[in-house]
Amino acid sequence: MELNDKETKFINRLIRRKIYFLIFSVSSSLMGVSLLIYHLINKNLNGPTFVLVVFILLSGRQNLRQYRISQLLAKVKPLIFVNNQEQ
Repeated sequence: MELNDKETKFINRLIRRKIYFLIFSVSSSLMGVSLLIYHLINKNLNGPTFVLVVFILLSGRQNLRQYRISQLLAKVKPLIFVNNQEQ
């Protein structure tokens, strides 16, 4: 199975944005935890606020997953392109 030009560009773009995924993951996690602590201290953690905190934390988790995938693709990229050139 060969990669076409669009897929190659997608992989390269994902690898380049790796550091952004890590920054977004850390910032989302810090923001979610700080909002949770703030609302727990003020004792006004209602339903919509809790859902918002959970969504922010899930966003951080997804960005961490994208960072890990881009890190893995950076390691596998030489193998993919070498195999495509040999065939």
